[in-house]
Amino acid sequence: MKIIGIDPGYERCGFAILEKKNSELFLKSFGIIRTDSKTPFVERQTEIARDFSQLLKKHKPQVLSIEDLFFAQNVTTGLKVAQIRGILIYLAHEFGCRILEPKPVEIKSAFCGNGKANKVEMQKMTQIIFNLESSPKMDDAADAIAAGFFATQNLSITD
Repeated sequence: MKIIGIDPGYERCGFAILEKKNSELFLKSFGIIRTDSKTPFVERQTEIARDFSQLLKKHKPQVLSIEDLFFAQNVTTGLKVAQIRGILIYLAHEFGCRILEPKPVEIKSAFCGNGKANKVEMQKMTQIIFNLESSPKMDDAADAIAAGFFATQNLSITD
């Protein structure tokens, strides 16, 4: 089973590709889709959609695990992130992915054993679980890895 984990955003959208074979878990790829803040929002949406579609075609995941929206204090930012989430969910659904939308606290609990884990703890746990030489530099990538990990813990191989 291949899973794409997403930490949605419009300046930095974290992604991770995980593969679960029997009881083994592999981190195949991770990174960030980055857009320029000077670019109009509609063009940023298009850029993220195009890059995400390429990830779907390249890795062929069966599951999308995308962090549910936690409405921050800035409503404008929250609405823009919600639009990005909608685009990504639509594309993954059209691709045939099963969609999971765990809450941030559920992801943190599954990944760190603590629903209030901070960014540094999430990055460090990524390094420990996947035996990486160092933690991912961008917390968005670590959060995407954790979102993908959540799916591996909450789906059976046959789901």
